[in-house]
Amino acid sequence: MKKRKRSKPGKPKISEMVQTMAKGYLELSVNLEEKENYLRSACSAWNMACFESPKRYRLLRNYIEKFKEINNSSEGNCKNLEEDLMKLIEQKEKLYPNVMVRILDSKIEVIDGKEHVNIVSSAFI
Repeated sequence: MKKRKRSKPGKPKISEMVQTMAKGYLELSVNLEEKENYLRSACSAWNMACFESPKRYRLLRNYIEKFKEINNSSEGNCKNLEEDLMKLIEQKEKLYPNVMVRILDSKIEVIDGKEHVNIVSSAFI
C-alpha cells in the first residue's frame, strides 16, 4: 500500500483551502447532508476555476444544465446556484490563483462530535 502524501509543514491542505474559499457558502447548510452537497458544489467550482475562462464558463453552463435536469429545479434556483458558483470561482482565483489541483472526491466525517472535511485531489494535468 502506498503511503499518503501529506502537505509540507506550514503549507495549507487542499481541504483547508476549499473551506477558506467557501467559508460563507458552506455555512448556509442546515445539516450534514446539505453541507456535503454544498461542499461538492464548492469543489466543482474549484475544479472549474483551474481552467481558462472560455472552458470554465462552458463547464459552468453544463453543470447548471445537469443540476436543473437531475433536480428538476426552477430557473430561479439555477440562477442562484450559478451566481454562487461564480463567486466561488472568483474566490479561488483571488485566494489561490497558482494552486492547480483537481479535486476528485470530498466528504465530511464527524469524529468525536467535530466535523472534518476530507478531500482527495491530484495534480491538474
